[in-house]
Amino acid sequence: MRFSIITVTYNSRTFLTETIQSVLSQDFCVFEYIIIDGGSSDGTLDIIRSSADKDSRIRWVSEPDDGISDAFNKGIRMACGDIIGILNSDDTYAVGALAAVASAFDADPTCDVVHGDMLRFQGDTPLFRLKPAPVDERVWHDMPVNHPATFVRRRAYDQAGLFDTRLKVAMDYELVLRLYRAGCRFRYIERILANMRYGGASDERFLAARREVFTVTVAAGYPRWRAGCWFVIKGGMNVTKNVLRKLGLHGLMRLHPKFRKNHEES
Repeated sequence: MRFSIITVTYNSRTFLTETIQSVLSQDFCVFEYIIIDGGSSDGTLDIIRSSADKDSRIRWVSEPDDGISDAFNKGIRMACGDIIGILNSDDTYAVGALAAVASAFDADPTCDVVHGDMLRFQGDTPLFRLKPAPVDERVWHDMPVNHPATFVRRRAYDQAGLFDTRLKVAMDYELVLRLYRAGCRFRYIERILANMRYGGASDERFLAARREVFTVTVAAGYPRWRAGCWFVIKGGMNVTKNVLRKLGLHGLMRLHPKFRKNHEES
């Protein structure tokens, strides 16, 4: 079993070294690391070049792209591995993440997707452990998995297709919905696999993300009135969550079963 880990970057020098080190330090040694840069000008390329010179597992390219989805697809097309993981340029893998995922795939050869928990940060401060939702009919109104903590077999991409380049924010949600509709099998492991900072595209543009979710689900056959209701409900929940986070009231967020204290294992 071989992993292909993909990171897309654009002027991402602030946390990129930490991201790269979290991949290269994994104790599962059979993997390649693909970095897709969109033509950075802030020193990001210096970090990529320096890291690639020191570790032959890194392959990279820097050129203009047509957005995040296009960059993801470039990385997937370059990938040689059986299992593909996508890690944002300001996030990190937990220690032992790849080994745990490999064990889960080995235990269930029929599984197409392995996913787990994620620790969310505000800057360098851990806030809470985010558990995914069950991948069932609820996928029609919300992203059930934590994308940086999700690993997909190449055969699933071959079956369902790559990311939709028309989407700018909710491309990961649309892909998961498509994988679910294609009959792909998801396996959850109760372990923190990735650490994610607030401030990504979906955090800063949550209203745009909800609009794309609405458009995607309606196009896939979900009743418009239901999609509209969930647009309002989830939009309100996002506003409330962001207000609580900015006020430092993370304890209230942990009342929801998806949000756990950092040390809780279940």
